[in-house]
Amino acid sequence: MAETTVAPLEIASIAAGGDGVARLDGLVVFTPRTAPGDLVDASVRVEGRVGRGTLEQVRRPGASRVAATCPHYEPPDRCGGCQLQHLGIEAQREAKRTIVRDSFRRIARREVDLPAIRGGDPWRYRGTLTLAIRRAPDGTVRAGMRAFDDPEAVFALRDCPITAPPVLEAWRGILAAGAHLPAGDRLRGTVRLADGRAMLVLEGGRSWDALDAFLRAVPGLAAIWWQADGHRRRLVADRRTEAAPGASFAQVNPAMAAVLHATVVERAMRHAPAHVVDAYSGTGATAVALAAQGVRVTAIELDEEASAWSARGLPSPSRAIAARVEDMLPRHLPADVVILNPPRAGVDARVAALLAEAAPAPRAIIYVSCDPATLARDVSRLPGWRVHALECFDLFPQTAHVETVCELHPEAA
Repeated sequence: MAETTVAPLEIASIAAGGDGVARLDGLVVFTPRTAPGDLVDASVRVEGRVGRGTLEQVRRPGASRVAATCPHYEPPDRCGGCQLQHLGIEAQREAKRTIVRDSFRRIARREVDLPAIRGGDPWRYRGTLTLAIRRAPDGTVRAGMRAFDDPEAVFALRDCPITAPPVLEAWRGILAAGAHLPAGDRLRGTVRLADGRAMLVLEGGRSWDALDAFLRAVPGLAAIWWQADGHRRRLVADRRTEAAPGASFAQVNPAMAAVLHATVVERAMRHAPAHVVDAYSGTGATAVALAAQGVRVTAIELDEEASAWSARGLPSPSRAIAARVEDMLPRHLPADVVILNPPRAGVDARVAALLAEAAPAPRAIIYVSCDPATLARDVSRLPGWRVHALECFDLFPQTAHVETVCELHPEAA
């Protein structure tokens, strides 16, 4: 058991993940819910070569510290859905662009300028909300977020000020029909908005004998997917006229996602491409937009439902392929531009190797990332490419997440 000591800390910066960073006798200490400039007392325990702090009190607040808007953010709930509500929005965005730059310096060993960042409304932007659902022995159901420092502590959510009102209204209807949810004490649900309608993705439970009663109680839900314990996810109700793949690909922040999407399309079109490979293409929004401008697009996406939806919008000779990018990319190079929009884990090492060795090289790689660390790692695997442009997008205000668009050009160009 690591020894814990209470010590004063002066917070210097914000780390990826949202923790404040300080030094204590040469030891780097990460402490959640602290702000740059704060002087705090924290309980510090050593874990390997770093320290982990627990905030005890703020002796002197930093200039960027603000009172959190959401009451759940503070004790006793200590909601873990947001990590940065105690920072003003400009300080949040400054921290995010600094994290991106520092990731390139530390991981990619690339010196880059502090990137610009674009962001919209910091409140009521979320079109999706995931809650843990708990059923008490008397059958009553509550749902809420988890405490940031105790994943087993689930509080009953009253409001979430970063979430759009229609999502919260859908959740209230679901909880009112909680007696008809699947059998089981621990469930997890996600409500997503797509085309203005709410959909539910439910995980957990053994059986759903009361599904029909649940459907009658929540007539506003457009579709429901259920993944029972030990089984694959399946669509159990669909009231949509067009079955777009909304379970996994609905945008969390539609307004800012549209800004990011337009930026990617614009950057690709600057290279006057005849052929673009759109890797990890999702439902094909970028591919379809490029094809509409006369570009031949090869859209590669592993999710078969999303790829099929993409195929519906792509005119010949563009095509959508349901496959792993690392398996299909060699067959569809050369390309004038390659777009990479991978999940948080980044691209497979084989993808980076293929692009590093491609001859002729694409005119540009446009990489859309939701994780600065994996972006920097993947750029480090492309030694023959230079960072032409780097821009951040604050799609998730109040949280530590940041989206980045990185445009790479071959060194020889």
